[in-house]
Amino acid sequence: MITEKRLNSLAQLSGPKGVPILGNLLQVDVQKLHTIMEEWSAIYGSIYKFKLANRTVVAISDPVLIQNILRDRPKTYRRFSSIERVGAELGSNGLVAAEGKQWQHQRQITMQAFKTKQLQSFFPVMRNITERLKNCWDKIADTEQAIDIKEDWVKYTVDLTTNFAFGYDINLLEQEGDGFQIHLQRFLPVYNRRANAPFPYWHFIKLPDERRMEKSLDIIKEKINLFVQQTRKKLEQQSDNTIEAANFLEALLLTKGENGQYLTDAEIQGNIITILLAGEDTTAYTLAWLVHLMAEHPEIQHKMQVEVDTVLGADSIPQDLSAIEKLNYIEAVAHETLRLKSVAPLFFMEPNEDVELAGTNIPKGTFLMLVTRYAALQKENFSDPLEFKPERWLESAATGCVHNRNANIPFGAGPRFCPGRNLALLEIKIAMAMLCKNFSITRAETEQPVQEVFSFTMMPDKVMVKFETR
Repeated sequence: MITEKRLNSLAQLSGPKGVPILGNLLQVDVQKLHTIMEEWSAIYGSIYKFKLANRTVVAISDPVLIQNILRDRPKTYRRFSSIERVGAELGSNGLVAAEGKQWQHQRQITMQAFKTKQLQSFFPVMRNITERLKNCWDKIADTEQAIDIKEDWVKYTVDLTTNFAFGYDINLLEQEGDGFQIHLQRFLPVYNRRANAPFPYWHFIKLPDERRMEKSLDIIKEKINLFVQQTRKKLEQQSDNTIEAANFLEALLLTKGENGQYLTDAEIQGNIITILLAGEDTTAYTLAWLVHLMAEHPEIQHKMQVEVDTVLGADSIPQDLSAIEKLNYIEAVAHETLRLKSVAPLFFMEPNEDVELAGTNIPKGTFLMLVTRYAALQKENFSDPLEFKPERWLESAATGCVHNRNANIPFGAGPRFCPGRNLALLEIKIAMAMLCKNFSITRAETEQPVQEVFSFTMMPDKVMVKFETR
């Protein structure tokens, strides 16, 4: 006789106790959300539940389950629907928030902008902006002046991203600019709060920072639409034989999907906003964390400098991609930084249908919180998991060590793997090569250690360092 397998219900999952009506809301500090989820994973296991007011959330930290969920997109799972809904309200939905056929159409087109050929053509611009950053640091080196390097990394990545997006040189590193960065920075905190809110409170009352964000978003859209109009006019003046995409916007305008359709104006706008936000914060904060770890580990900084001296010779900045490809140790440092300080420690998902996860029935539409960093910090997946050991990413040093690459997913996995991964790593490697070739850095004494702050991405609060010319 064949008996049907009985699944556990959500009610049978363990989790932290809450209070009536509010559930666990009072226990959740949004800026520490990722560490709270990791702490609860250690207490309640790799799958547990909690409540945010009337919403039940299932948290998952098991790397196998996480990989399976990410690989079963977009059919079985999707990003949490409020992400798409809030993005649609704001008119900012691009590849990150799109779902189903809309995502497939946009993915086919946007991936053209991240091909090796496009990155090669962008490299001279990247090198010039990196030279600009070096010039800024030349002025403060040997002055004993301490700076929050996170701010410089944000300016650097904004300069890179706006150039990559539509050929616009905002030049924040050398001048204050036109406020574009400020408008961008106002967006994500409000977006994050709305996407995670138990109900759409902003339909009834808007907080001051939300009103400021909406005004800033109007300015961002106005600027994007101006660039779209100018770029269309430029492309129309060229013959078909000479048209070749020079930036992300041109790639979007020139490329058709498999269905023969171009992106709509709304889709173009959403994808430009997406790359501006995703390309700025994630790379800047990864670079800030990397510098923090370098300053804490001078022996690793020395190894990076030795590698750069060997590869670059007399050059102060990598002159071509062939030099970048030889920076194996710096790449290992980047991967180790992403393991310890992933700027995307949480993914927000939901199933498109009833599913089974670890013997539990998960109804369609349940809020799933994937606690992606937790597994990368466990000894069953990495030897000495809390230690900063870049060598673990070099094949010659990894022999005999526990090294589960599937437990480390800073760029996601499956069909929706981050399309900007190669661009991000390229930016990190050229920036760190320039830094290590020309400067040594030391940690500035501060009263408080560097804190992790979650706001859609995970960033350091401040990274105070001093520069010394080599």
